Parts: sequence; C-alpha cells; structure tokens
Amino acid sequence: MPMTFADSHSPAARRFIAYVMGDMAGLWATKGWDKAAGHGVERLEADLTPSALGFRRSMAVGRQLFFFSHAWRVTGDSLYGARAHALYADLTTRFWDGQHGGWFFSLADDGTPADATKDLYGQAFVMFGLAHYASIFRKPEALDWAWRTNELVNRLWLPSGWYAQSASRDWIPLDTALEQNPHMHLLEAYLSLHAASGDASFLSAAERLVAIHTARLSKGGKVLEHFDIHGMPQADKGRLVQPGHSYEWFWLLNEYADVTGLPAHAEAAEALIAWADANGVDADHGGIYSYLDIDGAVVDDRKRIWPVTECIKAHAVSARRNGTPAAYAAVAKWIGFLSATYFTGAGGWHEYVRRDLQPDSDFMPSSTPYHIAMAALEVERLLGGPGAKLNPVR
Repeated sequence: MPMTFADSHSPAARRFIAYVMGDMAGLWATKGWDKAAGHGVERLEADLTPSALGFRRSMAVGRQLFFFSHAWRVTGDSLYGARAHALYADLTTRFWDGQHGGWFFSLADDGTPADATKDLYGQAFVMFGLAHYASIFRKPEALDWAWRTNELVNRLWLPSGWYAQSASRDWIPLDTALEQNPHMHLLEAYLSLHAASGDASFLSAAERLVAIHTARLSKGGKVLEHFDIHGMPQADKGRLVQPGHSYEWFWLLNEYADVTGLPAHAEAAEALIAWADANGVDADHGGIYSYLDIDGAVVDDRKRIWPVTECIKAHAVSARRNGTPAAYAAVAKWIGFLSATYFTGAGGWHEYVRRDLQPDSDFMPSSTPYHIAMAALEVERLLGGPGAKLNPVR
C-alpha cells in the first residue's frame, strides 16, 4: 500500500488546498475582479483595493486562467467557472494582436496596447493557461489558440540554439541573449499542451528545452539565470542563482521523465533539490533566500513566497517517488511554514518577508496564485487526486 501523509498531517494538507482553491480564489473572484470591465485586476494593495498601475499583463491573465480553471474543478463553485470563461474571453478578444498575431505584453486601462512587444515568457504562460482551460472545460477551441501561438513562438528560435527572449510586435527578435526563466516556463507550457492535446510535437519541443537545460543552464545542481548572446554567463549577473528555480526545474524534469519514461532525467535532477536544500534554506530563521551566488553565498536575504511553493512541489515529487515517512514529513513541514509565515487569512498572503520572517511587502500580485495553486495541486496528488495532470481534449 503506498505511503501517504500521516493522520496528523492530512488535515493541514487539506486545509492548505481549501485555503488556496477556496479562500484565495474567492478573494480574486471578488476584490481582484473589475466587474464593470469584466476582467481581473493586475495587483491588490494591502487594503485589498486594486493597485493603480495603469496596465495589465497577458502573462498574469494566463496564470489566472489556469488558477480559476482548477479552482472550479476542485470546488465546483460556479463563480470560479464564470471567472475562467471571462478570462478566456479577455485574452482572446483584447490581448490577441489581430494584425501580427500573438499576445500583447500588456494593455493599458483603456484597452489599447501598453506594450505591444511579444515576450517568450508571456506567450508561454498564455499557452499554459489555455492548455489547462481547454482540458478542464473540454474546450478544443482553446487549443487552437495555443497552436496558433506556438507557430509564432517558433519564429523566436535562434541559430545559436535557444529562443530569443522577446520580439517586436511583428515578431522580429529583439533580445537574443540566453535567459533561463522563459525557457523553463515554455517547457512547462509544452508539457501541459502535450497532456491536453496528445500532440507529440509538443513533447518534441519539450525535449529540445530539456536538452538546453542539460547542456547550458544547469551546473552542479545550480540553475544559472543570465547569459550573453554567446550563451556564456553574463559578466555582471551570470553568478546569480535562485534556489526556487532549482526546485522548479527538479519538478519539471521529473514531470518530463514521467511522460517520456526516461528515468535518467529524474535521477539527474536529484542534484538540483540537494543543492537548493543545502544552500537555499535559511537554517537560522527558516525560509528560502531569493538569490545566492554560484558558491552558495547569500546575495539577497529577502524571502518571497513563490520559492517556498516550488520547494513544496519538489518535495511532493520526492514523497510520491520515494514514499518514505521522512519525505511526506518534509512536505508537511513546508506546508506549515508557508501557512504560518505567509498566509494572512481571507485568501491573502505576504509576498515578501525579511530574513527574520517579518512581513516586507504591502501588495499582492495576481500572478502569484499560480505558484501557490501549483503547490496545492501537488499536495492534492499526494492525497490521491489528479493535481495538475490533464486529460486530452480530443
């Protein structure tokens, strides 16, 4: 019989899922929603009023599409389903560039493009959100948008062997230096699209991204962030490491190993979680540092919420694979830390805390629930649910 959470830990795990998919979704479906305009807001202030930023990003809308789709699946609350459908309409009617294709980086408050460039990171998250929406609500037309997007994203592939970070409105590459983060999230999008569509071409695209990670991005358990146009670490930022991304890549490589049946990728990823646990965790106060250098020295000791959620995902994978009481206890420990340190009640959270774990932010971005929901979905998988696993639409 597979190991699971100890009886003493299961209630906390279920409360975590309920907080994210119920309370947090409820907050963003109400306070985080512009009823008059029919779309979500970009950010909330500490008093739960919308921030006056003057723009909304397509990336954030794609993440929220994913979030509300799963909130509806988990809770059955019709309000969350309605919000997911409205977000899909928001993307396809407002953010799509009808002249050149692709998703505008951001829109101004009046609905005109605030930034008309096409960034790889944003295109990836829209495709990711479309995959989850299509699978959960059985909407094959959402996959059509993703296929159209990917045809354009392919224009960003460079002879140097990676994707440009961004392009002009008409898809001329602008920034050709190698950047880790958009490649990681494009891999995430391709794995979701493969699951939602069954199209083997998305798995082939994922294979190319895994190869980039293996050859260029990961060194001795550390995931490097910033490279130059020759694929070499940048002189100024090339030594920076985010422990949260080591956890995130560990999760992704294990997902890829599961889909392809190639366990070597999961085995190679063990160095990532080991390095992050050994260097990224603050042994004195708890939590995960924002930035280290490649030698493990602390560069930025603020602690944002998302690395903790990636840590939960990574340890959930270890618990699912190893099934040991210690592995499940690690997941339970980090759930408890996240809830006690960051959650504020009524669906809210602290985006940052200081090294001593005192709150250090007064806003909540609409993009953050994606991270927290992904952790909750991995916990759901440990409890026997589907988590973020998708079924093919067609």
